[in-house]
Amino acid sequence: MLLALSLSFRAFSQNMPGKKADTIDQRLYNYALNSPYDVAQDIDKLVTYLQQAASGKKDIVKTFSYWIMQNISYDIEGFLTGTVNTEGVNGTLATKKGICQDYSELFKAMCDRAGIPCYVIAGYAKAFDYQAGKKFDKTNHAWNIVKVDGIYYLLDLTWSSGYVQYANDSWHYYIKPDASQLFTAPEVFVEKHLPADPQWQLLGHPVSMNAFMNYYSSRDMLNNSTGVLNFAESIRQYEQLDKNSQELKSADNAYNFYPVLADYAYHYYNRAVDFSNNATDFYNSAVSSYNKSISDNGGNPLPQDDYNKTVINNAIDNYRKAIKLLGKISSYADSQINASDLLEKCQLGLDSSNELLKTLH
Repeated sequence: MLLALSLSFRAFSQNMPGKKADTIDQRLYNYALNSPYDVAQDIDKLVTYLQQAASGKKDIVKTFSYWIMQNISYDIEGFLTGTVNTEGVNGTLATKKGICQDYSELFKAMCDRAGIPCYVIAGYAKAFDYQAGKKFDKTNHAWNIVKVDGIYYLLDLTWSSGYVQYANDSWHYYIKPDASQLFTAPEVFVEKHLPADPQWQLLGHPVSMNAFMNYYSSRDMLNNSTGVLNFAESIRQYEQLDKNSQELKSADNAYNFYPVLADYAYHYYNRAVDFSNNATDFYNSAVSSYNKSISDNGGNPLPQDDYNKTVINNAIDNYRKAIKLLGKISSYADSQINASDLLEKCQLGLDSSNELLKTLH
């Protein structure tokens, strides 16, 4: 009998926190503050409850934001140790902790359920300790963009929820809800946030990485930007693509904007992870059906049920896609990913799939 493969990998991202302050909508804030305990344990119940106080989609976005700002604390230990939340949105809700990727993904999950287009944006952020001219070797933060009534808005739920401070020989997180980073004008937001993919700056004249690194004032950054981008048309084309094509387009845009191999590698590795996991699922399904066919037919397998050319060819197609992506970054490795290792395993999976396919000829 054939043995199933075990090639499941997890994608990674890098992040960092920050801080600011402003006013909020007190009515919606109080409504979010008084959310019953039981609804906060289930995202569907939570979204349904929070929407009830809103008079429109922008109010819904505010109420979602206020609830996150009040209830989710920054996971200092997870950030410092590199411990990644493997439970996704459910894990964030259960622990009431997260890093910026968790804040952003929770907010997106809430917006998705409310039918509000929302994106998680990876990029470069200037935290409190940033010094002009300091180079970025990879993205260090994540935030969101929502589309309400045809207009795109920028929001940073992590920076709006509180701040981290070092005291008594350790780091501490303090919840301090504010709204300065909600619905922030692109010309202001770019002072501390630069998306890896420039279309998400929402600016007709995108700020360059050089200007972002060397100036503190967004006015100076914009005055020193010479490029032109029809971001609305770029995003429109992006939205017409499937998920995989969107990810690859963003990776190419990010690399062309600021060629940092680490981020380029993470984008392609993450897509390769998805293809590899899909391929392994297809292959294992075919193997299971193959083994059952052997048992049911006295040692002579018959191509039936899920054991057929379609399933195996799906595995082969996904392995090939993963291998193609990994070939672009085959020499890249760091503390969290090893492209050559995954490439080797995908090649093994492809070879095994091709051998299984031969049994059908």
